[in-house]
Amino acid sequence: MMKRRILLAGAAVLAVTTGLEATGADAQEVSFIGGGAKGAWTRALTAMSECLRQNSDMRATVTPTQGGMDAFMKVQTGRGQFTLNYQSVITAAWTGKPPFKAKLQNMLAVGSAESLAIAHFVVSKRSGIKSVADMAGKTIAPGPVGSVSRDIIGSFLKKVGVLDKINAANVSSSEMNSFLKDGKIDGWTWLGGVPTPAATEAAATGDVVFLDVGKELEESGFLKESPFYRKIVQPAGSYPNTKYAWTSFGQNGILIAHKDVPAGVVYNVAKTLWSDVCLDYLTKNLRSLSAMKESPVVGLAFPLHPGAARLWKEKAIDLSHVPAPGSK
Repeated sequence: MMKRRILLAGAAVLAVTTGLEATGADAQEVSFIGGGAKGAWTRALTAMSECLRQNSDMRATVTPTQGGMDAFMKVQTGRGQFTLNYQSVITAAWTGKPPFKAKLQNMLAVGSAESLAIAHFVVSKRSGIKSVADMAGKTIAPGPVGSVSRDIIGSFLKKVGVLDKINAANVSSSEMNSFLKDGKIDGWTWLGGVPTPAATEAAATGDVVFLDVGKELEESGFLKESPFYRKIVQPAGSYPNTKYAWTSFGQNGILIAHKDVPAGVVYNVAKTLWSDVCLDYLTKNLRSLSAMKESPVVGLAFPLHPGAARLWKEKAIDLSHVPAPGSK
């Protein structure tokens, strides 16, 4: 009996690492690679794995990493099958643009899953900052080095000519508000859903302002160059003590798969996760996954995995705007 268990365990590991399907009565194993152990993407993938367990013959292992970029590179290099990330990161990898030094095209889209993550520009009232331009010469925490937030918001700040003019403070996300309160920084930026806990905490003090970057978005052409971003207007009251609307930008998180994952596996995973029962389960348990109820291909700027494309075609979803493999 012990020998049989060892053989079955070995078969499961082989299925995860090579993308091969388990045979016979054994469950089909797939591997999900998350971000940080307590991060939003790990929580989302864990919920997805539970839905697969309850509603299919598939079983997903969820492995946390040091963060979103670490998870991306693990799947890119074949050390996992599925993960979540933002389109800006994936498209930059596909085209070989910074922070990537070469084209990395092992990742293909399954579908839009995470609801819009919004760029937050939070500054203290005492800083006197009233616009992005006013950040020049100020001490700003743009997110930890190597974080997806820092890369994405940094690209916007660079586009508007401010990135090289701020005094960048390398502060962790858990320390941003304490540094702001103590006057060690004048503001911080972060990419997250609304409400983002750190933004709620800061707003509750009544001592911060959320910058409106609508003018800079229009004048810089940032949105035209980056079709995966969307202009977002947050209404008054979206956070405590905010009696004003503010404009920013955001993007959906995409469920992605390594290109060598068999089409049948991707098809079955997507078909289960986007079924009515899983959509109900996932969106009720995690508000961040509300985007799964929208079009799975909205704004996609890089190719779909063939297994996902098959499913969306069956559902009569228009794929004409989605880039074909080999088009980039």
